[in-house]
Amino acid sequence: MRRILGITATLAVLGTVTIAWRAGPSSSNPFDGAWVATSWVVDGSAIEQAQPGLIIFTGTHYSMMYANSVDPRAQYGDEGMTDAEIIAAYRSFTANSGRYEVNGNQLTTRAYVAKDPNYMGGWPENAETYTFRFEGETLHMEWPSDWPEARSGTFRRVEGQPAPW
Repeated sequence: MRRILGITATLAVLGTVTIAWRAGPSSSNPFDGAWVATSWVVDGSAIEQAQPGLIIFTGTHYSMMYANSVDPRAQYGDEGMTDAEIIAAYRSFTANSGRYEVNGNQLTTRAYVAKDPNYMGGWPENAETYTFRFEGETLHMEWPSDWPEARSGTFRRVEGQPAPW
């Protein structure tokens, strides 16, 4: 009888662990997940068509990629890219990933890897601090004031909703 009770208890524990594992980690971190850009404002002007942007947050890390140009990114011809097109493509895109921390309504990122080698080379002192606020499943972010242009973005959580692509 003891053996049957022991086996039953073991199976119950394993079943509970399996259910918890399949459900995934629960998080009270409102940043967790993937966010796509729905609008941009640059130097006080709304960009007519939101340029693509994707930010992914885990508990402690982020990955950020977005087209930072006001106009859609230019495509190149069938013969390959010219040097001028390579430079234009490089300048019209931001990409970096690393750690982040939250303090009040301030989000501070530190890029471990970045498209810009000088920014990446400053690890771990290469902090950028954004101001943010949430409205339900919408994230509003203001870029740091020392950026060349005043920039803000609005992002929609992707999880549970179809992505725009």
